[in-house]
Amino acid sequence: MPIARFILIAAAFALAPAAIAQNLGFLAGGPMERMNADDIRLLTKNYREALEKLPDGHTNAWLNSKTGHSGTATPQKSFERAGRKCRLVEFTNAADGLTGRAEFTFCKQPDGAWKIPS
Repeated sequence: MPIARFILIAAAFALAPAAIAQNLGFLAGGPMERMNADDIRLLTKNYREALEKLPDGHTNAWLNSKTGHSGTATPQKSFERAGRKCRLVEFTNAADGLTGRAEFTFCKQPDGAWKIPS
């Protein structure tokens, strides 16, 4: 999955699941296209927990038993950038036989939210 697409997905995680579902049209053919609002809710909860709670190298997984869709978030390394805590995270997602993998850096904002730096 091209990095620009995943950045848009990650930015969309902050939105309500219904809004996310409406904005996934550009992901034709990828696992995210096949995910419903419950999948996105589980995915979002999973990556937020990984960012907040997991040490580097540990994996947090999610599975929607209703759809069979799943994924993981694994913090790879933690560091500081411009005085903010940042983490490089590897994501995997699977839905209806499609899989995807990507790595992205998130930095904690003053309001506590994790964002991909611009």
